[in-house]
Amino acid sequence: MVLTIPNVRVVAYSEYQFFLHDKIKELHDAGMGYRRIAHWLRERGYKTPRGKRFFANHVFSILKRKRERDANKSRAVKTEYRNFYLEFIERKLINSE
Repeated sequence: MVLTIPNVRVVAYSEYQFFLHDKIKELHDAGMGYRRIAHWLRERGYKTPRGKRFFANHVFSILKRKRERDANKSRAVKTEYRNFYLEFIERKLINSE
């Protein structure tokens, strides 16, 4: 018997995280650097997803993590378990009303 499990590790992003990534990507593609993007976001009152002030490392990290997430999501991974024993135990309540 072979049990095959697909890659199901999915980290949920909030709408705000998607918005931040899209805005940062747009500004970066337009030629802005990480520090300048962070300054732009701070001027407009945006905070990191954890409520902190934006700095260049946050901007870089948001772009990097989204790129890694997309790469991992598209990679097909299968895990197979062979020669295992599976036992189902029926549990009954005794003396229940």
